[in-house]
Amino acid sequence: MLLHAWPGQAQLPALDLSELRSAIAAADPGRFLAVVTGREIDDALQQVGAGIPMALEQRPREAEPVAFSVVNRLMRRGGVGDGLLAEDLLARLRGDPLAGRVLPVDLEMLGTMLEGDPGLSPGGYLDLHTGAVYDDGFTDPMTVGQDAAIEVEEEPERWLRLEGTGSGKGWEDMAAFAARQHDLALRERLERAIEGRGAFGRFRDIVQGEDLGGQWHAFTADRQIGRSREFLAENGIRVG
Repeated sequence: MLLHAWPGQAQLPALDLSELRSAIAAADPGRFLAVVTGREIDDALQQVGAGIPMALEQRPREAEPVAFSVVNRLMRRGGVGDGLLAEDLLARLRGDPLAGRVLPVDLEMLGTMLEGDPGLSPGGYLDLHTGAVYDDGFTDPMTVGQDAAIEVEEEPERWLRLEGTGSGKGWEDMAAFAARQHDLALRERLERAIEGRGAFGRFRDIVQGEDLGGQWHAFTADRQIGRSREFLAENGIRVG
């Protein structure tokens, strides 16, 4: 099984998130499998999981061990949304339908909508027909044009309201990232940095100065995607 075939965490090279996303966008299973095999994926399981259905459909024999490995890792990690993704991947492996309305939602876009600055965007809408995410500006024809504007009042059952919750979850991600650092001095610097106003800027400066930008990006993006997945499941929606 692939989970046992890969070397231990300390020996693995970092996952190239840019290449991972490119492989998924191109629907290229060979490229996707090459990107994830033999790489450290535990901080990016939600992102890796996004490519598993495509790989299973096109190259089931090679993709199945990877899928089982990701499921095992998700269950072991146990973060927000991890159990949901594991359940969905197991359903695909068995050929079972997903539990709920299936929509092709961009989870990162949804996460940005839900957790962005309320002063810049107080929220938006999810199209329950297409899975597209729109911010509030798209309800105003004067802002986006008559052809691009969405008519929420004309089809209220089509739209799920998305209320922005602010940056609280982002702060929790910073605290969790700081707590996992083995270097005590670095951990204490990060914990001090996130106290008070300007926390995000101070935290970012330390992360970049310590060459941890790639780790932080994978870590926080995965957590946000997991939260988006859980939000959808609470509204009876699975991502397909």
